[in-house]
Amino acid sequence: MARSITTQAETVAEAIKEALEILQLTMDDVHVHVKRPAGTSMFGLRKVLAEVTVNEKEKKESVHEQAEEILAGVRVHNERLEVRFGKLTYPIIVPSIGVELRINGTECTERTIVLSTDSVECSARSEDVAAHFVIRLDEDLMVATAVVTPGKRITRTLQDSPWKQILNIQVSEKVDVYNELTTEQLVEELNSMGIDTGISLNGIRQAVNTLEYTEIIVARGIPPIESQDARLDIHLNFKKIEEDEEELVDFREHNFIPTVKAGQLIATYIPAVQGSNGKNLKGETYKVKPPKDIIVRPLDTVDSVVHKLYAKIDGRPVIEWRSKLAKIYVNREYRHASDVNLESGNIHFEGDVWIGGSVHPSMFIAASGIITIMKNCTKASIRGTKSVFIQGSIFSSTVTVGIQEKVITMMVNDLTEVLLYLRNIESALVQIFTLRNEDPEEVAPFILKQVIQLLLEQKYSDFTELNKHFIQLVKNHTRRLDKEWIAFADRLYLLFIDPLREEQTNILYLRKLIKEANNLLEVYSEEIRPESVLQATFALNSILYSNGDIHIRSKGVYNCSVTALHDITIKGVCRGGEVIAGRHIELDETGSNAGVKTFIQTNEEGSIHIAKAYPGTLIQIGSQRHEFLQIRQQVTAKLNEQGLLSIT
Repeated sequence: MARSITTQAETVAEAIKEALEILQLTMDDVHVHVKRPAGTSMFGLRKVLAEVTVNEKEKKESVHEQAEEILAGVRVHNERLEVRFGKLTYPIIVPSIGVELRINGTECTERTIVLSTDSVECSARSEDVAAHFVIRLDEDLMVATAVVTPGKRITRTLQDSPWKQILNIQVSEKVDVYNELTTEQLVEELNSMGIDTGISLNGIRQAVNTLEYTEIIVARGIPPIESQDARLDIHLNFKKIEEDEEELVDFREHNFIPTVKAGQLIATYIPAVQGSNGKNLKGETYKVKPPKDIIVRPLDTVDSVVHKLYAKIDGRPVIEWRSKLAKIYVNREYRHASDVNLESGNIHFEGDVWIGGSVHPSMFIAASGIITIMKNCTKASIRGTKSVFIQGSIFSSTVTVGIQEKVITMMVNDLTEVLLYLRNIESALVQIFTLRNEDPEEVAPFILKQVIQLLLEQKYSDFTELNKHFIQLVKNHTRRLDKEWIAFADRLYLLFIDPLREEQTNILYLRKLIKEANNLLEVYSEEIRPESVLQATFALNSILYSNGDIHIRSKGVYNCSVTALHDITIKGVCRGGEVIAGRHIELDETGSNAGVKTFIQTNEEGSIHIAKAYPGTLIQIGSQRHEFLQIRQQVTAKLNEQGLLSIT
C-alpha cells in the first residue's frame, strides 16, 4: 500500500527534504503537493511555515505478473472442472441444481471461493423420480379419481464453459418418462379406503399405462335415479291472437281466454315414476324421495282416455288447482241477450253467463264460471265463482266472486276438530277391546255400536253436536262443494247418527273415515291461488266481495262495502263506506270536504296509495290507524321495519 506524509519547515525545500528522510525515498519515488508556501501572517506579525504532502508512487506490475492475473480462473472442459490461480485473485464456483460440488470432501451448495490448497471434485447428479398417485373421493363418495404423476429418469452432464473467474456451473438434462405403477397397487389403495365395489379396471389400466400427468376415474358408485313427479301437460295455446283493429273488441278479453272445440285434446296426465336408490363407494345407500302424485278429476264435460283429457263440448277449458288436486272441465256459455227481469226469471248456470242487458231489482244470477253483464245491476244479487265483469254500474246490489272459498275455510276448520275426535274415539276403542282381550277388527257391529254410543255419552259428548253441525253445513252448501265432502258427510251420518244402520259399524270403517278426513285436509287446507276479478264502472250503496281483485274502472264508489282478498283499484271517487283488501289498495280520491267517513284497511304486508285524501279518510294497516284532518296529495302508507305506520 502506498505511503503518504505531510511536513512543515521554513521553506518548501526543507519540508520536502524532511519528508523524504522520514519515508526513506527519493524524489523519483514520490509525488509532492505544496499545500502552503512559507510567508508571514497579516500585518507581518507572525511567520507562516511552508507545508507539503509527499505521496509514495504505486509500483507498476510487470507484464508477466499482469498476464498471470488474467489467466487465473475456472472452467468446465470435457465434463471436468479445471481450476488455476492468479497471484492476487481466486476463482469462485457457483453450483446449480443437479451439480454435486465437493471441496475438501465437503459438499458445497452455495457460492464458494476456491483456494490453491483446496481439493475440488465436481460432477453432474442424475436421479430417478418414481411414479406416484393419489386417489380422491368426491363429496358424495360416488366417484374415485386417481391423480397419476408418471416417473422420470433424469440424466445430467456438465456443460463446457470458457475460463471465468466466477463460474456458474450448468448442466444439461435428458429426461426419460416411465410408469412402473401396477394394477395391484391401485386396487390395494382402493381397498384400504374401503372401496371394493364399482372399481373400473379399464380406468386402472389407463392409470398404470399413462406417461402424462392425468386424472382418471378408477371407481364409480351407483348413482340414484331421482323420482319423477306426476304432472299435467297442457295442450292449449294461451297466447292471444292479434285482432283486426277495425273489429269491436269484447272488454272481457283483457286477459286472453282460450276456447276448445268438442273432441279437442286439453291435457295429458303423465304418471309419477318411482326412482331408484343409489349406493356410494363406501356401500352406503342413497335413498330417493318418493314421487309426488296428483289427483286429476275430469268433470262431466271432459272425457278421459288413457291419461288423455278431451273436451266433450265447445267452450272455455278450466284447470283448477288446489294442492295436488286438479279439476278439469269445460265451461259452457249461457247467452241472454236482453234484461234479466221477472219475465226471464233468475239464472243459475254451470258455466259462463253473458247478459246483454241489465239486471232488474230482486233478480239473482249465479254461475260456476265467468259472469258478464253489459249494462247495469240494480238491487240485484250476483254470485260468480270465477269472475264478474259489469260494463255498467252497480246500484244497491250484492256482487260476490269466489264466495265458496269462505265456505271451504269453514269446512276445513270444522273438519280439523272432527278428525281430532275420530282419532281419539279410535284410540279409545282399541284400548277398551285390548283390555277385554278382543281383536277390535273382529267385534260384532252391534257391540261396537253400543260401545261407541257409550263413549259419545260419557266421554265425547261434544262430538255429537259438532258432527251434526258439520253434516248440516255440508248439506247447506251442496252446490258449492265437491263430491268428496258430500260422500264424507254421508259416511259420518251412517256411523254415528243413523240408529238403524249397523253394517258399517266396524273399526276398519272408522279408520277409513280418518284416512278420508286426512286426505280432505291435505287437499283443501292449502289456500287456492285466486285469479278472480270483480270489475265494474261505478257502484252505489252496494256490497262487493272478491277472493281475488276488485277493479272500479272510472266513476268510483259511494257508500259501499268493498272487500277483496288481494288488491283493490278504484278510479274516481271513493266516498263513504269501507274498502278492505288483503294486499294493496290504490285509490284516486277518498273522503270529502264535508268530512264523510271513509274507512280504508289492509293487512301488515299491504300498502295504501291515495292520490288525494280529503278529511274523513281513515286508514288502517294491521293495527295501526291514521285519520286525515286536512287534504293530502299523493299519500303512500305502509308499515316500516318497526311495525309503525309510515305515511309519505
